[in-house]
Amino acid sequence: MAPKSPAQKKKPITLDDFASAIQNDYRAIRKDMATKADLKDMLTKADLKAELWPLQRDIKTLEKNLRELRDDVQTITEVMVSKADLANTLSEELAKSEYARQLQDVRNRVDVLERQLGIKPTHRAA
Repeated sequence: MAPKSPAQKKKPITLDDFASAIQNDYRAIRKDMATKADLKDMLTKADLKAELWPLQRDIKTLEKNLRELRDDVQTITEVMVSKADLANTLSEELAKSEYARQLQDVRNRVDVLERQLGIKPTHRAA
């Protein structure tokens, strides 16, 4: 077998190398960038207003829609009932019903039977 040629080590990148690479990229970008004079040549003020008007209209429409959406969310939030409120309301309504009275009568009877049989209430089935 032929001996391996020594691997050339890469020169580590220094801070100066890094800074010069950034500077070169910045110069390349700067060459492609339009200047203020270029923009003035491309569009007159009237053309610019004509170009910007649809964007301004869309922004105003978007602002109006966003305001309406916030108002809708606020209204929904005010109207929404929390789970605790709903549970309380349901328990109050069930307590008023005929079935709740019947259920309470059955519980009372079971309590009397358990006391007579000597069953502790903690051993009751769930």
